[in-house]
Amino acid sequence: MQSSTRSSNSDPFVNDEKIQEKNESLERKVFPMQAVAYDDDGFPIEETIGKDICHPWRYKGPALACILLLTLGSNFAGSALSPLKSTLIKELKINNAQYGVISSASSLINAVLPIFSGIAIDYYGSSWGSMVSSIFIFIGAILGGVGASTKSYGLIVGGQIIMGFGSTTIETAQSKLYTHWFRGTAKGSVGVLALVYGLDIGIGRVYNVVGKATAVPIQISTGSWTWSFWVPAILCGVTVFINAAYVVFERRLPARHQIVTGRMLSAESEKAGVKSPHGPGFKGALNKAWDVITLSIRLIPAAFWILPLTQLLQAGTVNAYTSNLADIIKVTRFSSTLTAGYTSAIGQIIPILLTPVIGFLFDLYGRRTAYISFTAALWVLVFGLLGFTSVHPMAPTILGSVALAFNSIPFIASIPLLVPSQASIGVAFGIWKCFNSAGSTIMDVSTGAIQDLTPTGENTYNTVIWLLIALNSLQAFSG
Repeated sequence: MQSSTRSSNSDPFVNDEKIQEKNESLERKVFPMQAVAYDDDGFPIEETIGKDICHPWRYKGPALACILLLTLGSNFAGSALSPLKSTLIKELKINNAQYGVISSASSLINAVLPIFSGIAIDYYGSSWGSMVSSIFIFIGAILGGVGASTKSYGLIVGGQIIMGFGSTTIETAQSKLYTHWFRGTAKGSVGVLALVYGLDIGIGRVYNVVGKATAVPIQISTGSWTWSFWVPAILCGVTVFINAAYVVFERRLPARHQIVTGRMLSAESEKAGVKSPHGPGFKGALNKAWDVITLSIRLIPAAFWILPLTQLLQAGTVNAYTSNLADIIKVTRFSSTLTAGYTSAIGQIIPILLTPVIGFLFDLYGRRTAYISFTAALWVLVFGLLGFTSVHPMAPTILGSVALAFNSIPFIASIPLLVPSQASIGVAFGIWKCFNSAGSTIMDVSTGAIQDLTPTGENTYNTVIWLLIALNSLQAFSG
């Protein structure tokens, strides 16, 4: 099996050695490192900082188990919303556009935040960044539960926004942690990044399936729809403890196996007595802060920007589909809320198994971009079958699950190849999340508003589906 770094040779994105030299020069400017210091194992720190280290599985195994669980609470809470759409509209006395605000509120703040959180993660570290994010998610989930109990629309929206401060940021931290532990090395260590990203997406689908499939049963068994908010809040609390366990685990590792942050590099420079190039006093501190803030962005190659710019609305179309799938099945097939919820949840099952397999194939053969047009064409077929035919809803749901498996992994697995520097990988994932969140917000609110302007009945989603077909048709041709 080839490493994920080697598979870049089969992709159109090839990292140029001159760009790498420029990146290293920028890193040395901001974080000068000239004196020799040693970690706990006797390895020279300047030989390990910023280098790809081969981590043994006795470290990678526990790390992977913890990292995969970091989004348990946030994914469960987010997926439980769509089966409750009709209930929320009825109990809170709101319209479809207002429901769209609820479903997209967690993404609203993430139209800008991931860029700054990515910079912070690059400088302060992924483990502490994920810890702070988990706390925000927990607080937001509690507010959502209180809002549900008091039937307060504003409090539910506020809770979703606070959850948004943490949900996308913790995914950025996850992505950087995966890059640290599982990317290949120049010395021949096998990289399994795409496989791990696929596994992460697959596990996320498990959380989504359980969240969607249990939202209505929880409501029925407890006699109150508010418990569909409180159960995710409890899981968010569990996630905080898991995150704390990972922080303790990482701090106990030998120094060369820990993630090297910008803050650590600065501390080592000061300890070694290296003179700062930014000058003394307050002005020097400001210059250093500015370099730290902008370093991550300046290290990002121009080719990377192709991904977020071309995928702005494409990610939003998929989010609009998944968040409205249960209600579309209920309206167009006259199904019960429970049946529609179960059917939509089935659409998450195939990606659980298929996405890691796709990631493994990407690690072996590359060719990620070849799947983009295929996936977009498959989405067009799914939308057409769901909205304009009378076939059993299971058929488009299963096809949609195949499309979901192919949807994001080609892009996520390409980011570490396009942005090889650890000094900017956090902000690169943050930018990607930023564009995805912006697209989700635009599409959620737009589809809700379009639906409100459409007469109610079995055709109420027709205009929305035509919009989704048009956007994915464009993607199928542009690739």
